[in-house]
Amino acid sequence: MNFQEPGFYHIYNRGNNKEPIFFSDGDYNHFVSLCKNHIANRCQILAWCLMPNHFHFMVDVNDASLEPIKWGGNVMPAISNGFQLLQSNYTKRINYRETRTGSLFQQKTKSKLLETESYALTAFWYLHQNPVKAALAKNMLEWEYSSYKEYCGLRSDGLSMVELGKTILNLSDIDFLDIPSVEFTEEEIDKIF
Repeated sequence: MNFQEPGFYHIYNRGNNKEPIFFSDGDYNHFVSLCKNHIANRCQILAWCLMPNHFHFMVDVNDASLEPIKWGGNVMPAISNGFQLLQSNYTKRINYRETRTGSLFQQKTKSKLLETESYALTAFWYLHQNPVKAALAKNMLEWEYSSYKEYCGLRSDGLSMVELGKTILNLSDIDFLDIPSVEFTEEEIDKIF
């Protein structure tokens, strides 16, 4: 992952060959638990969405997130180390249970600096609408594996720093329970990938 500076980033990866990475509700829940252990202490998670074959995070990367950590002979930012640990530990569990070997995820987890508030807002709505666009849910509220219910006030034990996200994105007065889908241009989507 490439982190040039502190800021808001869209971080994402998918299964090798676009194959599934989550096979049951327990897998999604285990991944969230690993995120609490390996990611939440290295950055501020503003939003997230887990899909059957990929994941998205919108995070606030600060100076502590960029502190160099030595791991396996490599030196990398703490946030990169967190995502490596997350994916490595998750892969070990899935490989053992599914009697498979090799990498579950594509080799390079990607990160994109969201250079403006507009890009951050696009990323926020894009990742929450992902399950609807993929026909996995009728609306954003139906999908269990995203931060949307946290923003609706329907789940309090999630990963996201909801109040910080609302403040940063100027979302404090929005009624999240009454939001239809938001449309984006290809140019807007290109800015978050």
